[in-house]
Amino acid sequence: MSRLLALGGLLAGLLAVPAVAVCTLLVVTGAAVACTPTMAGGLAASAPVPAAARVWVALTHAVCPALPQPWIAAVMDQESGFDPTAYAPDANGGTWGLYQLDSAMWTATYGAPPDADLNHDGVWDIVDPDIHAVVGGEYFCALLRTVDQTRAAHPGWASTTQLTALDDLVIAHNAGLSRLATYPQIPTVTVAYLRAVDARAAAWSAPAGPGSPTSSASPGSPNVPVAGCTSGLGAGGGVIVPPGTPAGVAAAVRTALGLVGARTGWAGLCDHLVCAAYGFANSGYVSAAAHWAALLATGHAHPGDPCPPVGAFMFWATAGPDGHVALVVQSDPACSPQRIELVSNDVGDAATGGHGGVYLVTLARIEDGFVTRAGYLGWSDPICAGVPLPAVSASPTP
Repeated sequence: MSRLLALGGLLAGLLAVPAVAVCTLLVVTGAAVACTPTMAGGLAASAPVPAAARVWVALTHAVCPALPQPWIAAVMDQESGFDPTAYAPDANGGTWGLYQLDSAMWTATYGAPPDADLNHDGVWDIVDPDIHAVVGGEYFCALLRTVDQTRAAHPGWASTTQLTALDDLVIAHNAGLSRLATYPQIPTVTVAYLRAVDARAAAWSAPAGPGSPTSSASPGSPNVPVAGCTSGLGAGGGVIVPPGTPAGVAAAVRTALGLVGARTGWAGLCDHLVCAAYGFANSGYVSAAAHWAALLATGHAHPGDPCPPVGAFMFWATAGPDGHVALVVQSDPACSPQRIELVSNDVGDAATGGHGGVYLVTLARIEDGFVTRAGYLGWSDPICAGVPLPAVSASPTP
């Protein structure tokens, strides 16, 4: 239930009403509808961004939390006008999709050419908006890491001293990374692009009032209870982070709960999902089974223990070689499978019609046919070996 290609499609149902709870269908024992909170300070409700495009913006943001949603929306509008089928011919073979990625960009990030249709739905993946939004997030995150490294290596460049990292990202994307060395001598079209993105991002940003949560949680965020309508999540009642929970664990639980409700994109990516909650771009292992074996060998696993703490990873052996892992978001002192709650991919797809959805389920529910109690391996400390997602280093210049 894990594979190397980390597509991570996220948050598909979280955009109908900004900054308040949004209801989404979940399949959990005893509850059909639950709510997941969205966060203030993101994309303004008044921003002229179509409802469908808000989903694509959230998908990109979930893959790369370093990118503010208003900035993502501004780039998407500038590149394609929110048209996932957009195509522009050029000397290098053309650009496609929401972010107008060319063949080299797409292939390097996705691992397949622009005409690939890996999900066999009859649509090239590069113009499938859910897939393109996720791959775009991976592409921009990788480029942002390179931009940050360049800025650190050249603190005296005008592009470093006069611009934000996101402005430099726009330049690198539109005109090439080498243009950071020549700034302010950059192409006129890039100047216009940069001004348009900055203006839209500033205009489309929702104000974050005092005490409002940020648009994405990250390890090290303040330890606060999961609030709002998360009290209706799951069959076992509210999911509240216990007082005294380490800040990184509390943030991971909030992040995982924020992913609940996605209907697509996480198929076979259980190991990626649990590590994404802790702020990693990938798990660093080829499968959940390999992850378990590594943690077992290093003394970080607790074989057969039926009472995992909040934030732990629970592992199962499955009929296939990859195994399965889920993140514990609610524990129980009595170790009751009906009260221990997990965030897991795939488990509710048969009932919802999803493909790689993310669900909040009890331990009893996940072991009722999706995995088996006999296959339970144990729980582990939440340790990943993947690449950490970059921290937000700047925000758009007003």
